[in-house]
Amino acid sequence: MEYIAVLLPSISIGIIFWFVLRWIFRGDRTERAVEARSQEDAERWYEELKRRDGEDLPFGRSPRRGRGTER
Repeated sequence: MEYIAVLLPSISIGIIFWFVLRWIFRGDRTERAVEARSQEDAERWYEELKRRDGEDLPFGRSPRRGRGTER
C-alpha cells in the first residue's frame, strides 16, 4: 500500500501531462486543417475573380504584363 501512495502523485501528474499534450496536438491539427481550407477557399475566390474580371487584378497589376504596382 505504501508503494501506491508514493507512486500515485507521479502517475496523476503523468496522466494530466498526457491529457494536456493531447489537447495541444489536437488543437494544432485542427488549426492547420482550418487554415488549409481557408487558403483553398481564398484561392478559389481569387481564381473566380480573375475569370470574371479578366487579368485586370483588383490587388495590383500582374507581374506577367511587365508593369509594377502603381502608387
